[in-house]
Parts: sequence; C-alpha cells; structure tokens
Amino acid sequence: MKEESKIQKIDAQEFKNILQDLGLTEESLAEKIAVQTLAKRWVDIIGPVYASHSEPFAVHGDTLVILTVHSAYKQEILFMRKRILSYSARYLGRDAVKKIEIRIGNLASKRQKSPSYTADKTGLEGKQNLVLLAEKETDPVAKKRLLELIEYL
Repeated sequence: MKEESKIQKIDAQEFKNILQDLGLTEESLAEKIAVQTLAKRWVDIIGPVYASHSEPFAVHGDTLVILTVHSAYKQEILFMRKRILSYSARYLGRDAVKKIEIRIGNLASKRQKSPSYTADKTGLEGKQNLVLLAEKETDPVAKKRLLELIEYL
C-alpha cells in the first residue's frame, strides 16, 4: 500500500505544457498518432503491392493525405477509396476520416521498399514475376485489376 502512495499522477496541464515545449498541440499529436496507426496497418488496408508504393502521410481535419510514387498508383488507390475510409473508421473512429487526398511524391526512406522484381528481367520471365507479386495481393478486387493490367504487358 505504501508503494502505491509514492506513484504520482501527471497533471493534465503538465502534459499539455510538455507537448507545447516539444512544439506539439493536442491536435497535432492526435494527427501523428492517427497517421502512425494507419501506417502500421497499411498493408492490411490496401494490400502489399500498393502499400509498397504508398503511405499515409498526414491527417488534416477529416482528410487523410496519402503519398504515392506514381500517378498510376494514385489512380488505383482512388479506386480503393471506400475500403480506405472503412478501415480508417475501424482503426481511428467513425468520423475521423471522411475524405482522401492523394499526392505524388517520395516516400519516407524507412518505409520505401524496393520492388521484389528486378528491372533487368524482360519478356515472359519478368511478366511471371509481376504475376507472382500480384498473387500476394489480399484484396480480390485489387488483385483482379492488377492481373488485368499485367495481362496487357
């Protein structure tokens, strides 16, 4: 019992002061937590293929900003808008994210992954590697679209 009395609770105002000293507000901290929550589950949300070429970048108000490396991925991710909003509601709360904005740019170096196929492979061998990569996709709609795109190569 005596040990419990030694534990001090942090006053809410003290916590706010610490955040302020770090240059953070409650809102900016909540946004950073939301982005990290989605980033940790990004592969589950949009699948391994698109997750390796995109990342949740920021949450501004009720808008999730997604960063991707190419306009083709931007288009495909736009097709997954409802899925992303659904998972965002599941992980962040019902009204946390209502809109999605997708920007093209460089991914954070720690999250950027190199493709699992090599650029020097061409022809049938390179196409087979793309098919194997697409087979790892967990979302059936995205998987179907990827296979259709590969078919045209």
